[in-house]
Amino acid sequence: MNNLLADQLTILFADISGSTRLYETFGDFKARELISGCLFHLKRLARENGGTVIKTIGDEILCTFLTPNHAAETAKIMHEEISFDPKMIQANIHLRIGFHHGEVLCESQDVFGDAVNVAARMVALAKIDQTITNKETCDLLKGHSKRSARIVDRMRVRGKDGIMEIHELIWGKPEQMTMSNTFTEEMIGSLTAEEESLQIRHRQNRILIDRECPILTMGRGVANHLIIEDPLVSRIHARIELQRNRFMFIDQSINGTVLQPQDGDHVFLRRDTIQMAGEGLIGLGQKVTEDDPQAVHYRIL
Repeated sequence: MNNLLADQLTILFADISGSTRLYETFGDFKARELISGCLFHLKRLARENGGTVIKTIGDEILCTFLTPNHAAETAKIMHEEISFDPKMIQANIHLRIGFHHGEVLCESQDVFGDAVNVAARMVALAKIDQTITNKETCDLLKGHSKRSARIVDRMRVRGKDGIMEIHELIWGKPEQMTMSNTFTEEMIGSLTAEEESLQIRHRQNRILIDRECPILTMGRGVANHLIIEDPLVSRIHARIELQRNRFMFIDQSINGTVLQPQDGDHVFLRRDTIQMAGEGLIGLGQKVTEDDPQAVHYRIL
């Protein structure tokens, strides 16, 4: 008996970005716990929004929806929930999502076919905090989901003839406040000398990076611990990580970062990593001065 059925569905892949880094930063047990918790949320959100969870593949889920609009709205909700969950923020967990609508073959609670392959290509093209689809699927969107789409590239996609137009679906509001661990000067002063930490200061914000909160992200995007609104700042611009008692600055941006130690020459980074020491200034996308409102001040305590 053949149970193979053809149907028109939207295939969505949601992937946890940089899961290897989680194992390196938190160790196997804690990383697995974080990934499992994130996947649990993603599966719940898919089901709550009319989707069918097909399976988990490593650190990503595959689910189906009746329409592209259902998939687009669920992708937005997934990004928002993970970006504002305190545990996910502390672990610097972000998503990459891709979807495509087309004919699929359904058999034994699984899906097969070209639409699944194209959706897999879409999530592979997505960067962190992005939802990616193509023009064919984008043309089927309606209302807010359609208005939130913008073309980001035209390229050849493996296994497909011709040039495919790639679209990103924008989500989040720049004016939303970030969730971060902020401290008063009194709290900073109460730390013991044995527990080394790094203080970040930007305008009225004071943020500590230590063993309890070993990662800080900064950029224009609402998912960052420290949001800096400036055209030269990328959405996910850079992060600082405490790795084996060393504070590492990792640039992930287009315009780069200028690190200006108090004692030493400034260093320009673009998609590179450097160990931080002492104190100084961080300029995202540009060189800054001590009293520049865009300056990020750092000091290892």
